[in-house]
Amino acid sequence: MRRVAFVALVAVGLVACATGEKMRRLDPGMDRQAVERQMGKPDGYSEQDGYQVLTYKNRLMSGWSWDRADYQVLLKDGRVVSYGPGVVRQNPATNSLVIVAPVR
Repeated sequence: MRRVAFVALVAVGLVACATGEKMRRLDPGMDRQAVERQMGKPDGYSEQDGYQVLTYKNRLMSGWSWDRADYQVLLKDGRVVSYGPGVVRQNPATNSLVIVAPVR
């Protein structure tokens, strides 16, 4: 019985550490410092068309080691406007950047 409880506790701990879970705690309007407190230092940074892009590479989406994705956080004027797994693309209709989710 103790072993089952321990395994369940470890599984919950792994899920809580997943980037996907941390990403759900972000909110539009947060500043970069708040994002980095929540997510840690990004693996990459770029500036495109007036946006700042924070990239978190090959991060866990859940507690399973094969469930990985690249996550992006888009900031405009230093504030979060969009975030999630995928790649950053130009939206020609609105002339803005968007995150396109990966196809699974």
